[in-house]
Amino acid sequence: SGSMSQSFGRHPHGFYAMMEMVRDWVKTLPLSGELSSVGSNSAPSTGGVRLGLVQFSGEPNSVNPATGGVVNSAQRTPPAVGSGGRLSGDLVQLESDITWHEDNYMAQLTFIEEGLNMAADMLTNDSPLDGRRRIVIIITDGVLMDGDRL
Repeated sequence: SGSMSQSFGRHPHGFYAMMEMVRDWVKTLPLSGELSSVGSNSAPSTGGVRLGLVQFSGEPNSVNPATGGVVNSAQRTPPAVGSGGRLSGDLVQLESDITWHEDNYMAQLTFIEEGLNMAADMLTNDSPLDGRRRIVIIITDGVLMDGDRL
């Protein structure tokens, strides 16, 4: 949300501080090493993890009249960058994704519905149905403006 635009320690924005923490955390994970291109053909039980990043934020005046949801309130990396907005177990792809999100900070209000839909798409289309655990971690600094739609 916009409050992440405020300075945070040595960072000009709280968002950058959070993304630095995410970058450091990703480096400690037991990644699978699989590129995002493997999609749902991921090797069974490599013991490593794959993850994807979705940024959510939006403006209340950007409502789709047909659905009532806020449009353009989430983004993931475009196809030509890093993981292409998909699950990845490759550190180089994930670091590229993190940098892209840092460079494309949304800085609006906290709307999450479209972001959850993107996360669900990743977990549904990029992960085989072989009993793997699927986890969504949500980091927010404010009240969800569309919590009533969830």
